[in-house]
Amino acid sequence: MEGDKTLNIVFWSEEDGCGTTSAMAAVASVCADAWHMRTILMQSSNQQGDLHQMLGMGMQVGSMSSDDLYGRRDGWELLNGLAERRTLTAERLLEHMVPVIGGRMYYLPQGEYKKQEKYSKAVKMGIRCVIALTQQIADLTFIDCGSGQDEISDYVLSQADVAVVSISQERQNLDAYFQNRHIFQKNVIYLINQYHQESIYNKKNINRLYRLYEEELAVIPDNPVFRHISGKGKTERFIHRHIRCGKFDNQTAFMQELLKTSALILKAAGMAV
Repeated sequence: MEGDKTLNIVFWSEEDGCGTTSAMAAVASVCADAWHMRTILMQSSNQQGDLHQMLGMGMQVGSMSSDDLYGRRDGWELLNGLAERRTLTAERLLEHMVPVIGGRMYYLPQGEYKKQEKYSKAVKMGIRCVIALTQQIADLTFIDCGSGQDEISDYVLSQADVAVVSISQERQNLDAYFQNRHIFQKNVIYLINQYHQESIYNKKNINRLYRLYEEELAVIPDNPVFRHISGKGKTERFIHRHIRCGKFDNQTAFMQELLKTSALILKAAGMAV
């Protein structure tokens, strides 16, 4: 990694069902497994926590109970309490994370939330504090903001080094988004998850229709095998198994595109891999 700055990579979508969580888990796994970066994954406290569905229970270490590991105890609630009492440190933050790869990949378990228009000062302060502390313990912080706009998403996106905006491969949704395109302060990568090359709205045509540069649009191909395994909490295991697959591996094409997408996102943040 070039330099010592932790990068904040924020995944967000205007619409539901674009696979922001699964895409983030896949990209973060590539960064940890292919390039040995220390990664932390979180979901902002405006949505149901489902990272454990993608990444499993992790390595059962420390004082974590099964409730912590399955997200029944809420990580944000605990961290917000520590932040409010001014006892939250980088070390204590890491203690509340689920280790997927010891020393290299962690995620924050959380419970269920209903999106709100307004959030308490304590919640907003806790999120600011957590994002700041990740600077001390990670190379990359991945934050899933889900879909839509609210106070939490607006703040987290404002802190992003790269905003990864998930879009669907449907003409009406593409038109709706790009006709009223959101303006982000930082670099933006548009990402199609479960991408179908045979669609008339494939990558080449989307670039042309919406005047995107080639490096602005990334894709993760549709892969039923990966979807099935990822849904069982084995995203990182799948990536680890196939990351250096040869040309006769049936996951080669998928992994090559996923690696390309991950590299594009890091390049947008100014990092070469």
